[in-house]
Amino acid sequence: MHMNLKNHKKYKKINLKRINFNSKNLFIFLISLSIIAIIIGIVFYFILSSSDQETVNSVVTNNFKIKDNYNYTKILKESILSNTYNTVLIWILGISVIGIIANIFIYFFELFSIGFTISGIINTYKSKSIIGVLLYLFPTKAVEIIQFFILTYFSIKFSYKVISVCFLNKNIDLKKEMKHYSKILIICWIISLCISLLSTFIDPFLLKLFTKV
Repeated sequence: MHMNLKNHKKYKKINLKRINFNSKNLFIFLISLSIIAIIIGIVFYFILSSSDQETVNSVVTNNFKIKDNYNYTKILKESILSNTYNTVLIWILGISVIGIIANIFIYFFELFSIGFTISGIINTYKSKSIIGVLLYLFPTKAVEIIQFFILTYFSIKFSYKVISVCFLNKNIDLKKEMKHYSKILIICWIISLCISLLSTFIDPFLLKLFTKV
């Protein structure tokens, strides 16, 4: 029994070593996952019942409306706090052994939501849907996707290095890697601030133009 457990652990280690986890493969994987998640999100919307679609459409319509009591300062603060929390959460998951699975799941769900929302916009605004989708994606959502991709990419890479040190006995200087990974956090946080500014000040202006079309 003891020998079987040792063989089982050895087999797991060999399997992990066989994973070709280089930068190119990870980049291709995340791009492919992005496309698949968006397509699944788009398709999933049309699988819903008519009543569920109407519920989604009403949410989309409300999101495309600017409230009369729109408080720029309050919304900016809330956006910064929310974006900072999400950025730090993904970064922290990257320094754990569960970071790969957790961040892949979060990344998939985020891109799935984008595809789902695109379908909702198309079904809600019909002839105006192309303009609606473009306003939804550009510029804020596009910058958000880029930031999310960068953060997920490096968090998965760092998480794999942690796993390599803990379970594969690889000689990796995690202190040195941590310095580089910390710089990624700062860069992504700065981008998240830009996202907050765009969503607070630019998006409302674009939505006002959209409602007048």
